[in-house]
Amino acid sequence: MQSIHTDIFITGGGPAGTAAALCLLTHTTCKVVVAETSAYDNVRVGEHVDASIFRLLEYLDIPRNTFDDTGIQEGYNSEAAWGSDRLVSRHSIYTAEGRSYQLDRHLFDSFLATQVAARGGQLFPRTRALHYQQNADSHWTILLQHETKGQFEVHAKFLMDATGRQAQVCRHLGIPGKKYDQLTGIGAYLQSDTTHTPEQKILLETTAEGWWYYAAMPGNRMVATFFTDSDLVKQHQWQQPDNWNRLLASTKHLLPLTRGSHAYGKPWVRNAFTQMTDTSTIKNFLAAGDAALSFDPISSMGIGFAISSACHAALAANLQLQRDAAGIISYHKDLQQHFQQYLQIKAAFYRKEQRWKTSAFWTRRTERVADTVSIVPGG
Repeated sequence: MQSIHTDIFITGGGPAGTAAALCLLTHTTCKVVVAETSAYDNVRVGEHVDASIFRLLEYLDIPRNTFDDTGIQEGYNSEAAWGSDRLVSRHSIYTAEGRSYQLDRHLFDSFLATQVAARGGQLFPRTRALHYQQNADSHWTILLQHETKGQFEVHAKFLMDATGRQAQVCRHLGIPGKKYDQLTGIGAYLQSDTTHTPEQKILLETTAEGWWYYAAMPGNRMVATFFTDSDLVKQHQWQQPDNWNRLLASTKHLLPLTRGSHAYGKPWVRNAFTQMTDTSTIKNFLAAGDAALSFDPISSMGIGFAISSACHAALAANLQLQRDAAGIISYHKDLQQHFQQYLQIKAAFYRKEQRWKTSAFWTRRTERVADTVSIVPGG
């Protein structure tokens, strides 16, 4: 069986995993191996970000002019009918920049993956981890399965989980994540059937059952996602095309934007719950991005946090390999501070919607006191 030896092994080749790898390849001398289950050909939900994304990418030695409108498109208008049926200018709950941008996640994620390979990292697509074993010296042996080339092993000094909300490595190692809600997104990509270019805007619209997110995307496409709780989805079968379309038809502001378009296949379903996972009890191991902290999409923190936390985790891992635990301790404290702030502001944002006091979705968010967490960082 083929064996590969590396300094740091990263499971997950999305923005967090590739950003961690690029940070290590750019700012340290570490060798890096990344495994990604997909071939970057699956549906990747678009996301809007603010201009701070470009500073994060520049830290990874990716200039702003690397991207054109095919991958990152400016969102010229952002509106919300939140708290009333009247549209108002809207900013995310973490507004630091005036302009917002819409990512084509397929192009964005694929580009970061190619950068890892171009800079000397090893990235294996279509590869899943079968088993993780931590040795007596706290190093790791990982058994992997490539879709066509079979099994091989990676021997690494440090392990990182960048598998998103599912936190697959954490679960394999028996580290539970604490969920704070059941939020789920049911969405579809829409293609305009006319030559008319969809209006370049981002829209939020609340309903009694949850809230909608709409954004224009590159390629004359749009994305529309309905966010609600998973038990309500199961109860009402909102993932079924006819039921999803009925929900869309009941909107006041979103429906006119989607007229004259058709969806690609059936609506997809994605987890969007808030979760925190504490990895401080295992040496030479960290989670980054959504695997460490996953946020409600209303925060607009997804991609930006994935990249920034991955860079922080990467530098902490590099210090740990030099027998300096300061980076690990700082990383865990930073996660705790981010999460406490996020919980408080998220609760305040949801309390702005008071129209549906008997709705299960809104009652859960307006009556719940923001949770708090306490982490004792480990090294």
